[in-house]
Amino acid sequence: MNRLPDIQVKTIFTPAPKKPVLVCGLPGSGYVGKLAADYLVSTFKAKKCLEFRSTTFPPHVNVDDEGRAQVLKAELFFGETGQGSDLLIFTADSQPTTSTGEYELSESVLRAAKSMKAGLVFSLAAYITGNFTRERKVFGSATSLDLLPRLTENGVQIMKDGTISGMNGIVIGMAKLEGMDGISLLGETSGYLLDPAAAHAVLEAVGRILGIKIDMTRILEKAKEAQQVIGQIQSMSGQEIEESKGKTDTRPEYIG
Repeated sequence: MNRLPDIQVKTIFTPAPKKPVLVCGLPGSGYVGKLAADYLVSTFKAKKCLEFRSTTFPPHVNVDDEGRAQVLKAELFFGETGQGSDLLIFTADSQPTTSTGEYELSESVLRAAKSMKAGLVFSLAAYITGNFTRERKVFGSATSLDLLPRLTENGVQIMKDGTISGMNGIVIGMAKLEGMDGISLLGETSGYLLDPAAAHAVLEAVGRILGIKIDMTRILEKAKEAQQVIGQIQSMSGQEIEESKGKTDTRPEYIG
């Protein structure tokens, strides 16, 4: 039996996007990036154009709601916005389990996006503080100092130090090597629960930076439901979890 290649790419169709921007959102703490990417796919009725499989994904299959077992995959979607820039949206069932796999998958999706003339890459992820807050800040970094004013003008707080873990960081770092600009947007989250409010915050930042209107109705509803769950947890524990006020710690234990 022949050994599988480390990365297998299946082309579904080849889109012709207008001024495309690549937006990456992968599973991680709070599922911030994954929730945001899936929401963009749904909102813009994006169509899958490429499918990626990797031998470095975790060794299990996912079973869907119809009982089908499926090997883990990553997907690139094409979404027409009708608002200047179209979106190439990249997400996955999981991040690779090895650093080599993270680099290889990042390179594969970046080269695919570059072939479609994308020049800007967003990575959406979590900024973990360990605290529950009602208002989620968005922290950011970029591969060029010229991009930073674009972030601050749109309500993003610039990271001054730290690291961005996994593919969330690698994909923008490698974007620079491919001649593309990279921006990371990190939604403030406790890291304990799924956090659609943090996903909403980073999506708002994306919309402002790109000048694209995104209908936030459904994700706001999910954010309200999540806040109710937090309230129930606090009530059941019999303890008040003090909401963070003032300056957020700029050295969280984990970013990604």
